[in-house]
Amino acid sequence: FVGGRLYVAGGGDIWWGKRQSWLKCIDATGAGDVTATAEKWSYALSRHNLSTPAVWEGLVFVADIGRKIHCVDAATGKPYWTHDLQGEMWSSTLAADGKVFAGTRRGEFVVLDAGREKKVLSSILLDSPVSGTPVAANGTLYVVTQKSLYALKRME
Repeated sequence: FVGGRLYVAGGGDIWWGKRQSWLKCIDATGAGDVTATAEKWSYALSRHNLSTPAVWEGLVFVADIGRKIHCVDAATGKPYWTHDLQGEMWSSTLAADGKVFAGTRRGEFVVLDAGREKKVLSSILLDSPVSGTPVAANGTLYVVTQKSLYALKRME
């Protein structure tokens, strides 16, 4: 929820074969029945979705199980880029410190620049699948796999 707008992703069903999923921008400032008027834009995702969108400086980042991270304009839904992942993503992206962080079920952990041009800053294979969303707190990035909890802090 940013600036009176709700960004939500949904659709698809990994067990029943429903493949249509989407990212939507909803104007949350209206009152009464706004069913027909509140949707500002909709962006089709490539497959099922289990991810909550992350919003950073006018951009929305969301992953889908189709092994992609999508970057779209928060105001218009215009796509800027997608990034192919090594494995399905069951968690959400985290946008923090000008970066997008994401982990996959194959254990890949990627760091992308949170900008309109795709830039891969880092990619590493961790010890096991990542099912949880990375968390940033007090200058530390926490990443949990099925075997380990990583606490990453920049050395000054």
